[in-house]
Amino acid sequence: MNRTYLIHEFLRTAKSKRTIPFLLFIGVVLISYCFLLVPNRETKETFHPEEIQDYLTRLEVEQNQRLKSGNTGIVLMTGDPVFARNDYHHGLFSALLHSYEDRNYLRYLHLRAYYLESDPSVYLQDENLFKLSPYPGKDREHLYHQTMLRYEDYLMNNRRITEALLFEKTGFQSLQTFLHTYGFFFFLFCAVYFSSDILSRDRSHRTVLQGLPLSWYRQLNLKSLAAFTYTLLVLVTVLLTGFLVLSAQFGFGYSNLHVPIMTAQSTFSADDYDVISLGKFVGISLSALPLLLFLFIRLNVIFSLLMKNEWLVLLSSTLVIFSERLFDARTTREILGIDISYFPQTYFDFGKIVTGEKNFLLNTETISLAKGVVVLLVTAAIIEAVLFVLSRIVNKRRLYQSR
Repeated sequence: MNRTYLIHEFLRTAKSKRTIPFLLFIGVVLISYCFLLVPNRETKETFHPEEIQDYLTRLEVEQNQRLKSGNTGIVLMTGDPVFARNDYHHGLFSALLHSYEDRNYLRYLHLRAYYLESDPSVYLQDENLFKLSPYPGKDREHLYHQTMLRYEDYLMNNRRITEALLFEKTGFQSLQTFLHTYGFFFFLFCAVYFSSDILSRDRSHRTVLQGLPLSWYRQLNLKSLAAFTYTLLVLVTVLLTGFLVLSAQFGFGYSNLHVPIMTAQSTFSADDYDVISLGKFVGISLSALPLLLFLFIRLNVIFSLLMKNEWLVLLSSTLVIFSERLFDARTTREILGIDISYFPQTYFDFGKIVTGEKNFLLNTETISLAKGVVVLLVTAAIIEAVLFVLSRIVNKRRLYQSR
């Protein structure tokens, strides 16, 4: 009976009039991500040949004028001649441009890494980087160290350097970026959407439900398991499809690429960083996915018992997903005197926990991977206890006979 009921609920979720349009929406988002967003995504390291050519042309004009006037100019603070500096930049950027146009990406990488190592101000003094951030200087330095660690990995481990690898568009790198940005919010919203009507949709079958030889709490458990299984199946399919499509365009990349992680915030230098493999990052990040999905599906059941309306349930759970954004100003480290690391919302974006990014953003060191797992497990246990008690109060008859 349990198996039959589970399959029945799984198929009802899959065939729901609400589910099919949402699956089409996910398909559109996936196509847009794979064929528009990733191919056109730009970062600080994105190379623009036209801009470099314009820069070189301006340098040549300036150098010719200085030759004619005999004025080399002086660089303020250092006292170096402007002419010599311009000549150095002209040679370097000409070499970068030719390497890029010739698709000699290994030479391009050597030149770019040398340039960044010799002149960190390319990042640290770029006012267009993080200009809306409350801590732009800190964020620029953070990105600089991450970039240098990434380039060090490419050069020290004899990677096959491609354009996609340089600009982080391979299958594995795109998966890392997705999990490290908005991936977990997408996962959680899918769980909330697919499970928001698992109780309200049964209102038209009250007589049949009353005759089921299953306890009310077991029905809630089986409904949750069906929604969990369906959501996990959809998400695995989406991830695999996106990974394979992007890999077909840009290559798989390497699962053992180094992912920079922040281990401390004491020196604000490269000493505060370490690395883990990209495969390990993906594995640890996705290992938390079942727990997070289960947590929100059970929370949806609680909201369904209380509100009895799928749209209110959807709204309430969505607010919970993004509740961290209400107090995440990068200056909030306590709520009502309690450290932020004890709140489950802190760990919803789990990819940032794995790399230490959450600590960096919130200027704290109290958030850890182990604490995150414990907090989420305790939260799941509390939700289970509340649901068990609430299922005794709002039983099947009371739920479906109320309006």
